[in-house]
Amino acid sequence: MRNSKRAIFLALAIFLVAGFFRFWELKSVPPGLYPDEAMNGNNALFALKTGDFSSFYPENNGREGLFINMQAGALSAFGNEPWALRFISAIFGTLTVLGIFYLGRELFRNFAGVGHLKIAGLYSNEIIALVASFFTAISFWHINFSRIGFRAIMAPFFLVWGLYFLWLLFREDISESGKSYSAALGGFVFGLGANSYIAYRVAPILLAIPLLKILKNKGGQKQIAIFLLLALAAFLPLGFYYFGHPQDFLGRTSQVSIFSESDPLKSFLINSAKSAGSFWFSGDWNPRHNLPGAPQLWWPVGILFALGLILSVLKYRHHLAVKILWLWLFIFALPVVLSSEGIPHALRSIIMIPAIMFFAGMGFLEVLTRISGWLDSQLERFPEKNKQITRIKFELILLVSAFFAAGIITAYTDYFMRWANLTDTYFAFNANYTEIGRWLNLQPSSVKKYVVVNAAGVQVAPPDDILGEPMPMPAQTIMFLTDTWPQSERIKKNIYYILPQNLSRADCAESCFLIPLEYNAEIALKIKKNISGLTLSVRAGFPVFYKGSDIR
Repeated sequence: MRNSKRAIFLALAIFLVAGFFRFWELKSVPPGLYPDEAMNGNNALFALKTGDFSSFYPENNGREGLFINMQAGALSAFGNEPWALRFISAIFGTLTVLGIFYLGRELFRNFAGVGHLKIAGLYSNEIIALVASFFTAISFWHINFSRIGFRAIMAPFFLVWGLYFLWLLFREDISESGKSYSAALGGFVFGLGANSYIAYRVAPILLAIPLLKILKNKGGQKQIAIFLLLALAAFLPLGFYYFGHPQDFLGRTSQVSIFSESDPLKSFLINSAKSAGSFWFSGDWNPRHNLPGAPQLWWPVGILFALGLILSVLKYRHHLAVKILWLWLFIFALPVVLSSEGIPHALRSIIMIPAIMFFAGMGFLEVLTRISGWLDSQLERFPEKNKQITRIKFELILLVSAFFAAGIITAYTDYFMRWANLTDTYFAFNANYTEIGRWLNLQPSSVKKYVVVNAAGVQVAPPDDILGEPMPMPAQTIMFLTDTWPQSERIKKNIYYILPQNLSRADCAESCFLIPLEYNAEIALKIKKNISGLTLSVRAGFPVFYKGSDIR
């Protein structure tokens, strides 16, 4: 089956749509900076200062280092701005959409029953690939995580592109040397995925079926050896780290596992039902992950996904692509349903997105095939109605175009107009902390400035002072914006972080500013009780206690 130029043109158009949704207004949406993102940024800033880049950063329950090291490059180019951290996510998200097209075209290249069917100048595999790519491009689910500085967005990218290069080994029109290069590139890309997100660790299970098939092909053993060798090479730096720090391998997994609960089976069944229902009925309620409670899929995509699942069982269950997609859904659902936190969880299930969209593409192809087949049968029965049927086909093209346009409009409305303006979204990304950080950057370095960290979180110590007092994670947002995670920078900029129980340590003999992360009557009373002579002002847009120096 040849590839059509029209498919390439449409894939590039979808790629541009994906890029728009992932880069547009990135400087202002999402608002603020969540502390987990800020922790990445602080690790990256300190690595830039010291040149000590790591394959794993243990703070905040531990994170693989590849994403953070790439964020360091963005910070070096653009400065310590929230959008610079998210710029890397947007790149990965956009390239994943393109990868879904290329992988889908290979997965369904010889799709049973409709392998050589052509509709509107497009082969069936191209239609599935294009539709899956488009649905991902406009998916709120995927758009959202493509605009947040979380490493998980890399996981679908590495999986999709790794499988694409692996699938090229099934092609008969590629030379043996070409297949060797594909095996090498695919293995390396697939192996890099281990540096993305903890849920990716089950990905090797997905290789079992295709590798067994490739093994039967001419030169298959060599190709598999190359693939696995390069995958191992990509994993080695992280693997060596885990060998020396085995406690970091599991990290937070054991803390959120259902096996730590009294009735794991009951939790498993409830989690499975909630996770399955999230696609069509009630999705993630965390405003950082989703439009709270909205289904993870736009309702027409949800219907087509359901249709694709049904077809995969009734019509295409013996096809290799279908077996892979079902295994894809199953193994990547496990990290979600085996956890006890925030179910349904859009972030943990992010690697399922490509498989879901491929099933939806199958559903779309079925609908399109049936309509096209009915029109062709009518033309055979009533050749004299050729003009009317041709007009109906044209109107069908307009209807499909309107459907895709509606998807784009819905995605824009949901993300940029509804979600971006929610009060819940503002606080979910700690935009109030961002305002404090930017204000502190404008204050004179001669005045001592104290941030009262009265918010709970994982404790993180300064990286350059083993005796430095650890501070809860929420302080990381301000530390990133002011570049004061290291103790040396705090002294230089006269910005300090203090816990409520240690307020008496604040040096306000002559002048100072005190800014509580979370203002309430309790913290106001504590501040006034421990430090005399302070005045409260809200001119900065948030409460600031000050003495001996005016508020700018």
